[in-house]
Amino acid sequence: MIIIGLYAYSEEGFVFIRYESFSEKILVDKSFEQYTRKMDSIAKGLSIKIMVQESFRVFGKAVENAIVIPFQKSNHYVGHALDINLVYNDVWYNSAKLKRYDELPEAIKSFIKQCKSNGLFWGGDLPVHDVVHFDDGLYSKDPVKYQYLFDYYQQ
Repeated sequence: MIIIGLYAYSEEGFVFIRYESFSEKILVDKSFEQYTRKMDSIAKGLSIKIMVQESFRVFGKAVENAIVIPFQKSNHYVGHALDINLVYNDVWYNSAKLKRYDELPEAIKSFIKQCKSNGLFWGGDLPVHDVVHFDDGLYSKDPVKYQYLFDYYQQ
């Protein structure tokens, strides 16, 4: 158990995992794994393939093909975010297609809605849409834990 101020956290650490619906392995913090497991379950139920673009990110490393300017306090830096594209019925839904939400097939809309109803934040709801981004809002919900994990992972 780790004590920081008034907060107590379980031992943290990365998990490197591969799910059936994910195109490749992802590197995330243990406490974010529950969300990725749920994303996999939702995707499988809707016959969607998740094409991973990025999970954990090293602070200061340039982001290739960024569609928005990365946040200074990105949840990627602590293993609590994913950038993904989706494939449904052999059609690839990247940022250009995902930003046209009204034109998406119901399965893709359902994936986004179900992810949100299971505690994930979708970047398409930001003022500057980052439609490939999903996270659990760690920085907003618990900035103390975010800072602890940032210091732990980015040392």
